[in-house]
Amino acid sequence: MSVTTTPGRWRLSLFLAMLYAVQGSFWSLLAVHLADLGISGRGRGWIFSTLAIGSAVVPLGMGQLVDRIMAADRLLVILYGLGALLLLLAATGTVTTAVPLFFVFLGVWCLMGPGYSISGALVMRNLANPMQEYGQVRLWGTAGWMVSGWVVSVVMAVMGATRLGMGAYPALAVAAGCAAATSIYGLSLPRTPPLAIGAKRAGAFSESLGLTRERDVRIFLATSFGVYLTVPMMFQLMPGFLEARGLPRAWTSTVMTLGQASETAALVVLPWMIRRIGIKGTLLMGIGCWFVRFLGLALDPPLWAAVAGTVLHGPGIAWFTVGGQLFMDGRCSSHLRASAQALLLVCTSGIGAFLGNIGAGELANHTHPGDVLVFLIPCVIDGALLIYFLRGFRAPVSARDGAGAAAVDHASSHESSRGVAAREGRLVAEPADG
Repeated sequence: MSVTTTPGRWRLSLFLAMLYAVQGSFWSLLAVHLADLGISGRGRGWIFSTLAIGSAVVPLGMGQLVDRIMAADRLLVILYGLGALLLLLAATGTVTTAVPLFFVFLGVWCLMGPGYSISGALVMRNLANPMQEYGQVRLWGTAGWMVSGWVVSVVMAVMGATRLGMGAYPALAVAAGCAAATSIYGLSLPRTPPLAIGAKRAGAFSESLGLTRERDVRIFLATSFGVYLTVPMMFQLMPGFLEARGLPRAWTSTVMTLGQASETAALVVLPWMIRRIGIKGTLLMGIGCWFVRFLGLALDPPLWAAVAGTVLHGPGIAWFTVGGQLFMDGRCSSHLRASAQALLLVCTSGIGAFLGNIGAGELANHTHPGDVLVFLIPCVIDGALLIYFLRGFRAPVSARDGAGAAAVDHASSHESSRGVAAREGRLVAEPADG
């Protein structure tokens, strides 16, 4: 089967690299930063939950906005420009207590949280063959997260901001700079206007929720919700756990990027995996990586083993989260792509991560940073989800008959629904839909 490649997709790749660099700059150090400010585990849990709140409340409305009213590229410029200002506020140390920081980060994620689903929909609309090409474009988002983490480690080491109690202000400053750069670069993206101009909003909203009438979609969304109950424990509990085991703070950000390094490799092989073992097998492999990762931590590993196990984070994201985005994209019509991705974001980074962050904060409040038993809880959850998904999800193992490859064939046979960019395989400055 010949695969159409989109000329000029480097523009989309660079944009995702910049977009993901924003969160990669500070997210892995936020827990220790808040601890240095004297904020309790419960308070840290609520501040971390702002990403989930923003992802649960805002994306469906934003998805409808870019499906019906406003060009996705222009909306991303506005969102990340405003987000940069709020990150700069946090980086200056103007707010240092729990409640003000909660509202600052709530503003950050109400603006930038929907950016993940909107950017995913934008990229897929501007690729000639999204099922085959999206993973190769998305891996640059992972690369951006990694590089920003390395930059932060160097900046903190140079500035001497590596000791307990000093916070991680340089990381927030780098994040603000990345957000501003993302906003400016967004002006150069291919224009991606709404596909459903003039349609009734209520009808489209019901139609996007109507995807849940499919059994496989329900099983996938329920499993995604469960997996994202456990993911926050990695970001809230792991930095303190590694520091308690002797890892220097300046290297925490770099060590956490090991998962992104393996994610890059996992994204490269994602199309091959979908063809070979189908969408069900690919998603199962992703869940399995999370299960093994938490199981390894619960077994009280030495520092080197805990660091090495970080590589399982990457395939878990690539094969389950990104594979799930492709599954959802293949299950909806063209005018609902942004709304479908927003629905997935609400279930994962929204409701699931909100409850997971609150739970992780409570665990941090009642345990020592070096306590490994806290990782037994996500281990059990992911193990149960692995069995649930294996028995409930019905997509065939064969990729040619499964959801993944069906979407490839569907995209090839209905290119006209993607407009000029799809029909001609060309990214140009004018609107992608002609």
